Amino acid sequence: MKRAQISKSVDGSTRLCGTLLRDSSGCLTFAFAMLLNAKSSLRAAPFLLTLVLLAISSIRFQDVGAQTTRPTLISNADSTRAIAFESVTRQREPFNTTVQLKFGADSATRIMLFAMNLQLQPGETASAVTADAEDATHTIYPLTVEHIDSVPDQPWALSLVVRLPSNLADVGDVLVRIKYGGVQSNRVRVGIGHVGDGLPDDTGAVPTPGLIAPGPPTGAAATNLNPTDVQTILQQAASAATALGKPVNIVVTDREANALGFFAMPGAPATTTVRSVGTLGQGLEGGVVPAALAATAKAATAAFFSTTGNAFTTRTAGFIIQEHFPPGISFRAGGPLYGVQFSSLPCGDIKIPSARLGLSGDPGGLPIYKNGLPAGGIGIEGDGLYTVDRVPTDDDQPFEELIAASGIRGFEAPPLIRGDNILVDGIRLPFSNVSNPPAPSTTASIAGATISFGPGGVPPDSEFVPQVVGGIAGEVSPRFFPFIAGAGPNALTASDVNTIISHAAQQANITRAAIRQPLGSNARVTIAVVDTAGVVLGVFRQQDAPVFGYDVAVQKARTAAFFSSANAASSLQAAGFGSYVAHANADGLRFDGAFAFSDRAIGFLHRPFFPDGINDTAAGPFSTAIADWSPFNVGLQLDLVKTNFLASLGGPVASCTAIPGLTNGIQIFPGSVPLYKNGVLVGAIGISGDGVDQDDLIAAAGANGFSPPAGIRSDQIFVRGVRLPFVKFPRSPNL
Repeated sequence: MKRAQISKSVDGSTRLCGTLLRDSSGCLTFAFAMLLNAKSSLRAAPFLLTLVLLAISSIRFQDVGAQTTRPTLISNADSTRAIAFESVTRQREPFNTTVQLKFGADSATRIMLFAMNLQLQPGETASAVTADAEDATHTIYPLTVEHIDSVPDQPWALSLVVRLPSNLADVGDVLVRIKYGGVQSNRVRVGIGHVGDGLPDDTGAVPTPGLIAPGPPTGAAATNLNPTDVQTILQQAASAATALGKPVNIVVTDREANALGFFAMPGAPATTTVRSVGTLGQGLEGGVVPAALAATAKAATAAFFSTTGNAFTTRTAGFIIQEHFPPGISFRAGGPLYGVQFSSLPCGDIKIPSARLGLSGDPGGLPIYKNGLPAGGIGIEGDGLYTVDRVPTDDDQPFEELIAASGIRGFEAPPLIRGDNILVDGIRLPFSNVSNPPAPSTTASIAGATISFGPGGVPPDSEFVPQVVGGIAGEVSPRFFPFIAGAGPNALTASDVNTIISHAAQQANITRAAIRQPLGSNARVTIAVVDTAGVVLGVFRQQDAPVFGYDVAVQKARTAAFFSSANAASSLQAAGFGSYVAHANADGLRFDGAFAFSDRAIGFLHRPFFPDGINDTAAGPFSTAIADWSPFNVGLQLDLVKTNFLASLGGPVASCTAIPGLTNGIQIFPGSVPLYKNGVLVGAIGISGDGVDQDDLIAAAGANGFSPPAGIRSDQIFVRGVRLPFVKFPRSPNL
């Protein structure tokens, strides 16, 4: 009997201790001494599997080759059924031998399995591993192993992609094994065509899990901050403001814009004036709003834009909403999120609570992180001016940003995910111009501050609860789940909505993210489907999708559905926006249902230069002319909501617009596709949360089978000799 003592770290803090024994027959066994808290997250699985390391590889005896232990295929915790997914869509069993959508050179289905105790030697490829499946008639089918890779952050686990053979029919359960170096694995159960039937398990077969990781509890909190944390942040910010001699309004929110803390320092201004460029008195330019709402908008914006994969500030937001990207550089298209400032408005019906003034581009809002996790945002308002940074190259350090940075000392975003570590179209985003925030030695009083938690310091509940859709783990709001059908005989059914959202989520799960770290992460988005009346039929958020996308995805869907409808022009005319209809008519656009318009197309018509970014050209038919333009005076998008938005600052209103179906306004950057059934418009899908090209790709995947006929898409239309866009996909989009 040969013996090796093992003490192996499982997750950096837990150790697996025991004795590996080899008897005279060559069999290896592991005698467990202790296994405590041995859980690890398997990110390759869409619903976050946690696997327990059951065996240790790379232990060598003098007379044993490289693969001495038996490879282990991972199963569910309560059966020998494999943890297995279709390798592209991540759909679970049963699997067909061919896929509906051809993603490669052939239509064969590829299945992803997971294994432990498998370590390829240097220079070896997937061809070193073989696989087969046996059905109930004892027919054995070779399975080609096409790819093997480590699971991110879990080097002890490997993913294997195997191709199903064309002669494997609807046989039900098959038993699958792999073989490497002459050593075969256990056999796990996989359903082909249907689940069930098949051979009984091998004698002595047992489940070989990990354990299924519990999802976040229902009613999870919208922050991990506690009252002491909020008090610390308020006090640090107030101390910095006192040291600078700048009395300000300080607001701390959780991730979903619930106010956790507010302090108006003695002498802080009660109001602030909206002012950027353009003509004073037009749009919101020159408007006076409560300073506390401006501070809240800044805090909410930083919170809404930040996740475990990216941390953005209001400075970041201001950089991506202007007429050129980057700001100030002529002959560049508008910012990728041009128009996002008019989302999460208090007059809307989706994001409740709202961002109060919409999303802010005024420096002075920073995200708050605790233990490396997004927890909320801080907003500072005190200079009397609510604006955007028009000259991002001057490295200015406004005192509002200095105070915000001082306030979150000890609660900073992880450096890797800050906006200044993320590039969009090769352009580095800004984060904050403050690298060394003030740290006053004198602690200011915050007497009179409001700190809002429940009894016992309980933070507000999140609106979202865990839900799996299409095999993808995410969250839903009970307000928009279960999914519902549209109205009318040809409307989308609840099953249609589930299919559309599932396909979009599956595509998002394999789409290379544009704004997340580390590189190689998948996109995390919100997916919304509406009917032709703008009624929300379903909304689904992937785990860790940014909160700003919740309202925006619905705006995008409603925009595509509205402008593709037969009554778009007449509804705008009736609501008092006939001038925009006239401008569109002058460009040959009727908006009478004859064509299908995506948000990319509507946004293209809503830029102060047409075509987008080409200086010294006239504005698009829905935009303000450049001489009067500002981020607070963009044209139709603002004009639709202005009256009710301003009214909502004094109390609740029923809708942002006077047009049914546009309750939370419209959106004018890409990420939506109108949906058709039997050639008839039935609604639209909207996507928000990652790069705009990624949003388009995911929307198109969701719309597959419900896409508009090619002949009526907006890219069949020319305006002023320029072809309108419909959708645009990123290069090399899939992971």
